[in-house]
Amino acid sequence: MTADSNLRRLDLNLLVVLDALLRERNVSRAARDLQVSQPVASAALAKIRRFFDDPILVRQGRSYELSALAQQLRPAVAEALQAVRRVTDARKSFDASEEFEVSIVCSEVLAILLVPEIGRRMRLEAPRSRLRVREPAELGDVSVDSMLAGYVDGLIRPHGAPSGLEHIDLLVDEWVLAVSADDPAESLTLVDLETRPWLVARLPSGDLAPGMRTLLSTGIRPRIDVDVAGSMAMPFFLQGTDRVAVIGRRLITDLGETMGIREIPGPVSLGGLRQALWWHPSRRDDPVHRWFRSITREAASRLSPELVPPAQL
Repeated sequence: MTADSNLRRLDLNLLVVLDALLRERNVSRAARDLQVSQPVASAALAKIRRFFDDPILVRQGRSYELSALAQQLRPAVAEALQAVRRVTDARKSFDASEEFEVSIVCSEVLAILLVPEIGRRMRLEAPRSRLRVREPAELGDVSVDSMLAGYVDGLIRPHGAPSGLEHIDLLVDEWVLAVSADDPAESLTLVDLETRPWLVARLPSGDLAPGMRTLLSTGIRPRIDVDVAGSMAMPFFLQGTDRVAVIGRRLITDLGETMGIREIPGPVSLGGLRQALWWHPSRRDDPVHRWFRSITREAASRLSPELVPPAQL
């Protein structure tokens, strides 16, 4: 059977369902994401299974995992859908009166410090627009290229993570030492860093934050007392304790007083980071995406006015 014959056998609407199933690994969640009933999603899964002669979702205990073929299909389906969207969503100009959705992936910290302002500007300029914000962990093991080719319109992450993609810089920050707001110390010594209890946060990948990795590279071996997932939980484990943590200065500047934490001088420099909005080259000339990049940069200028807008977005 030729490739064209196979294509004629497949209802392309099933690709949208397949994409949701590959992301969610659960029929109920996929149905909710697609805004259809669970029986409709189940029926679509049955058709997909017959077409590929593969279970796609394999039960493992109380949850489901992707079959070997499904794992192979995941990036291909994302890229195929993006190609279809480029055809169906092609626009010559931006129309603020249209209804559309922009989806981004970013960390929980940026979701608090930056994204609300982006959403406010979107609503002001294009009242029927929607902003969908997702955390990196939601997309599991999808590669950055596949993520941006098919799943989302943009990814806000530091330099050094994505590569070979287009971007605009949004925010500069610096890793600093942090303690409880009521901690009596005026500064920390090397001995303090070795003897005090530590609070550390993990990235979705399971790695420590770059600032903490820099600290470890100096030879300091902290005594880790609490290990949490994500930076936003950290202030709650610092308040009223003698723990030390490495946190981005922007979070302390904006929310430190509210969360009961403060920056404290120390004996080591932990380096900085530069956050950027990354996107797939296929979106470069899309009018909606160009507009979204523009308002995102404008929203970020409140946090990092030193980053002047580039001549071309």
